[in-house]
Amino acid sequence: HSDTLLHGLNLLWRKQLFCDVTLTAQGQQFHCHKAVLASCSQYFRSLFSSHNVINNEGSKGDQGCSSVGLRLVLEYLYTANVTLSLDTVEEVLSVSKILNIPQITKLSVQFLNDQISVQNYKQICKIAALHGLDETKKLANKYLVEDVLLLNFEEMCAMLDALPPPVESELALFQMSVLWLEHDRETRMHYAPDLMKRLRFALIPAPELVERVQSVDFMRTDPVCQKLLLDAMNYHLMPFRQHCRQTVASRIRSNKKMLLLVGGLPPGPDRLPSNLVQYYDDEKKTWKILTIMPYNSAHHCVVEVENFLLLLGGEDQWNPNGKHSTNFVSRYDPRFNSWIQLPPMQERRASFFACRLDKHLYVIGGRNESGYLSSVESYNLETNEWNYVSSLPQPLAAHAGAVHNGKIYISGGVHNGEYVSWLYCYDPVMDVWARKQDMNTKRAIHALAGMNDRLYAIGGNHLKGFSHLDVMLVECYDPKADQWNILQTPILEGRSGPGCAVLDDSIVLVGGYSWSMGAYKSSTIGYSPEKGTWTELEGEVAEPLAGPACATVVLPACLPFN
Repeated sequence: HSDTLLHGLNLLWRKQLFCDVTLTAQGQQFHCHKAVLASCSQYFRSLFSSHNVINNEGSKGDQGCSSVGLRLVLEYLYTANVTLSLDTVEEVLSVSKILNIPQITKLSVQFLNDQISVQNYKQICKIAALHGLDETKKLANKYLVEDVLLLNFEEMCAMLDALPPPVESELALFQMSVLWLEHDRETRMHYAPDLMKRLRFALIPAPELVERVQSVDFMRTDPVCQKLLLDAMNYHLMPFRQHCRQTVASRIRSNKKMLLLVGGLPPGPDRLPSNLVQYYDDEKKTWKILTIMPYNSAHHCVVEVENFLLLLGGEDQWNPNGKHSTNFVSRYDPRFNSWIQLPPMQERRASFFACRLDKHLYVIGGRNESGYLSSVESYNLETNEWNYVSSLPQPLAAHAGAVHNGKIYISGGVHNGEYVSWLYCYDPVMDVWARKQDMNTKRAIHALAGMNDRLYAIGGNHLKGFSHLDVMLVECYDPKADQWNILQTPILEGRSGPGCAVLDDSIVLVGGYSWSMGAYKSSTIGYSPEKGTWTELEGEVAEPLAGPACATVVLPACLPFN
């Protein structure tokens, strides 16, 4: 009877008869039966019982389901069979976890365990690390260890220097090195100092340094190894100075910069800002959640300092008068997925500009409950202190900024309720502000980005009477000539308050608000100054946002904590 029933349901599904729910993933639609989905998945039981509508790319929020993974999972639900390959198993695992279908997770794990070979153990190790499959990871690592033990010294060095690393953690690299040394102690142990110099002990958490590294005999007795261990311990003992003490030993093993999107204000009556940090997975062409911020924030700033991410100010609730602006400063460490609080700014600020120049951060203007600000603060990255420097000539909020040739440029913004086209330049050595050539267009809540000795003013809006108008013109500023030019290629669509970062050879804008469309945006667009063209990236952020912040940082090869 059960075989007949399943065969009948499969026929109904194939012929699209009596389907009463549509799932959408990556733009692809799947027509299904609620009863079948709910009978196999706790996720769907909960969802249908609360009378919600499912749309993987819509109002429920993107759950990260791939269309390929969802198609294979549905195939299993209607046939009791699933066709897996190393190219698709990760997508099937992701979907089965999201939809809470343990049978498919179990089948996927069984498939991976059966597939492990000398040719693919590295790939399977990576999949196992991403999905927390401890048994699979151990099985795959056996191949790795057996392989590694047979390497000669030069090959061992090459393996330790490889990018990305063959295993998911620095501790695993250390333990592999120890196994290699002890496999033939008499002839290999003299290589210990040279091998240990290739490891990055600051990437190993302090408790593991004590329990797993210090307990190894040569780490305590060899002078070179002792010093490497001591340096790593000292690095962990002074967290507030880590961004000033970066060396090769504390750098993530990757060269690839990733685009991050931090916070932002979604649409809706409650207007509660996001607390998500998202990153763009360039391989999968999709946005993924990296971590959660210590607080919700929009109209804040983020600054990358030696691959740490500093989050400054903003507002934890939307208020046009700056009532909820904050002076918080937090630092995110992608090595350990951890946050610490740094000394707060002396003033609360939202809709301001922040940047790094040499050993200082600068925060400029903004707004709070007292109104628009002209004050400028400088944070000394080494002494961990805030001090005031020369104020802006005029109070400003919703302006944009960029660093060029050791100076800070501030464009546009709102001054006492009026949109302006001003450009100011700050010289930190002389501690003076100078007025430069105005932009051709008044604009605020826009982006200013520096590339190839030019500054580009993009997006934003201005007022005409009581109406907000999107600024479509893109302007380019030459600091040497002190001159603005309007470019021939306007922005693809109006964007006010987008996140902005420079990635590779493009200026990237994420999210923002379009006044002409009356809509918050969840897409990402990029401008190439060299080609003079705009492109839209595949994949959308978890929800439409205005007032987020963007940065680029290097992330670990494996992100098991997302």
